[in-house]
Amino acid sequence: MTKVINVLFAALLVLTIAGCNGNNKKRPAVDYSLPAKEYKPRLQAGKPDKWKPITLKVTTPVKDVILSEGLFKSAMDLNISYLLNSFSVNHILTPFFIRAGVEFEPDTVPQVGFWDTDLRGSSAGRFLMGAGNTLRWEENQELRRRMNELIDGIEACREPNGYILPYHQDSARSEEPNYARAWLTHGLIDAAIAGNTKAYGLLRGHADRFNRWDEMLPKLLYWSHNSHQGHVASTRTYFSQAGKTEDLQIAEKYYVCDWWMDGLAANNEEAVWKYPLQNPHSYLITSFEAYLDHYIATGDKTYLNAMLGAWKLIHDKWEHTGGSMAICESQWQADADGNRTVREGNHSHPPCSYHLTSVGHTGEMCGSVFWIKFNQRFHQLFPNEEKYIAEIEKSIYNVILANQTKEGHIRYHARMQGKKEKPNGDYNTCCEGQGTRLLGSLPEYIYSIASDGIYVNLYEPSSIKCKIKGEDVSLTLSSEFPFQPQIKLRINVSSSVKMNLRIRVPSWSTEKVDIILNGKRYTSGKPGTYAEMSRKWKNGDEITFTLPYSLHITKYEGVDTISGYDRYAVEYGPILLAATGGDKIPHEINVSNLEKQLIPDQSRPLHFLIEKDSLITFMPYLMISDQAFSVFPILKTNNNTLEEK
Repeated sequence: MTKVINVLFAALLVLTIAGCNGNNKKRPAVDYSLPAKEYKPRLQAGKPDKWKPITLKVTTPVKDVILSEGLFKSAMDLNISYLLNSFSVNHILTPFFIRAGVEFEPDTVPQVGFWDTDLRGSSAGRFLMGAGNTLRWEENQELRRRMNELIDGIEACREPNGYILPYHQDSARSEEPNYARAWLTHGLIDAAIAGNTKAYGLLRGHADRFNRWDEMLPKLLYWSHNSHQGHVASTRTYFSQAGKTEDLQIAEKYYVCDWWMDGLAANNEEAVWKYPLQNPHSYLITSFEAYLDHYIATGDKTYLNAMLGAWKLIHDKWEHTGGSMAICESQWQADADGNRTVREGNHSHPPCSYHLTSVGHTGEMCGSVFWIKFNQRFHQLFPNEEKYIAEIEKSIYNVILANQTKEGHIRYHARMQGKKEKPNGDYNTCCEGQGTRLLGSLPEYIYSIASDGIYVNLYEPSSIKCKIKGEDVSLTLSSEFPFQPQIKLRINVSSSVKMNLRIRVPSWSTEKVDIILNGKRYTSGKPGTYAEMSRKWKNGDEITFTLPYSLHITKYEGVDTISGYDRYAVEYGPILLAATGGDKIPHEINVSNLEKQLIPDQSRPLHFLIEKDSLITFMPYLMISDQAFSVFPILKTNNNTLEEK
């Protein structure tokens, strides 16, 4: 056995990055003929007295950010409507009542197949994540009433040993032991932060039961479908107010895999798209979140190095232009000789495949939520590395906001061509659950708080109140971002305060940005950095600056290329544009230099016209509703037509 494992480790360590263009030499692949059980978790935990916890450079606000009218405010209001108009509390509690043997009045809406029946408990997690996150920022009496009622119902069904999941402990289905536990964990923590401290008691009692679930713990990593996703439930519990050392130790024993960390640290692409335990999926990123949590908790750089490799792999090989995830669920099967192939009806997602349509099952909204959360952890560790907020920004504007309909429903996939996906209604899908979670937490990405001041990360109209060195500070941000580039900040203090204000100058800026203080140039910031203003601030101090937008063109090189033609995506600043109009999909544009021939539509911000082709308009993908579009239109540079090809 040891010899086999050593062979596996060696194979993982010698793998290298295979470039998207195939220029790099490939090394031997992982031996996928090994049985799944050979891919072992660590099965031991480090001693807490050896841990050297990392102090985060910045913290994320959990309250006291107020949104003004803008895209974030509109999205949060729609999200409240979505939560209040989807399932009733009685519907959500149904599987809890059934498991506890409690009599109840059946809901008028039947349980939804699979999402309610095979992922029992996830609907409760969905509502608690959405409501808990929202109520941190603004009050809604009905939303709070339902959140509290739901927690009361879960408490009423709790078993004496603390167990709260809505299925008997020996009858878990599908992904439930990991998926449903993670969702319910997130939801309870979010509800507790929002003010329902009873949720912490439920979380602690259940975590104590989970940590002693001896018959289940060894099975978790091998459980059906995406079993790794339970990892973050344990690490997030550890960092909560209800956390215990044991939570992190159990996570290390039963989820941490050294062989996988070795592969990720070595930039082994197969560690992502051929993940050997169950399914490769964007849910792998939830494990990346957890591994980074281990680094923060223990200071062990093995975790950090692996996650730096994981970040680079996803960023370079599985992220669409615009920020959506190009890896989705792939179900592999092995033949008698151990050779692995993708099950019929499924798609694999090798590096740089970048499927654009529903055929490729790509762009799951939940994947972008996990990517945002992963980058948020890196930002807390390395706040001056602007790239992490840049990733959060484009994922929010081009995926999260783009996947919310004007009625407040949440789409599953962010398609890049054809027509946007129609939501199935309120089905409690994975993307609805994670979508409502992210939409409820939007204010927390605008600012970060350091011991010596404030970081301004995004430009949504809003205000923040916080304490810096024991002094009360209020900062108000006024803007019409992303539709207009002018930004204004105003400092409000009762007495002068010495602090550092760090303003993000985005990497998509075309030039340095002059920062104006009270009408005079104070400093300038280079693209991809934070402009730092260290001074004694007075009440009413005003900072203004203008973000230099520009068009950026990216050539498409994925599997949906069209022979004889080039396809390009267009971004304006951080905003992904889509071609609309005309009757050809993907749109065929008769231009030779798209970047130079796009003309701003003066009547519609962020819209562009093509002088030679009046039928085609480029507009923000986030504003696309029911019209046909293409994010990667074809540039026709010869006399042939697409049909002739």
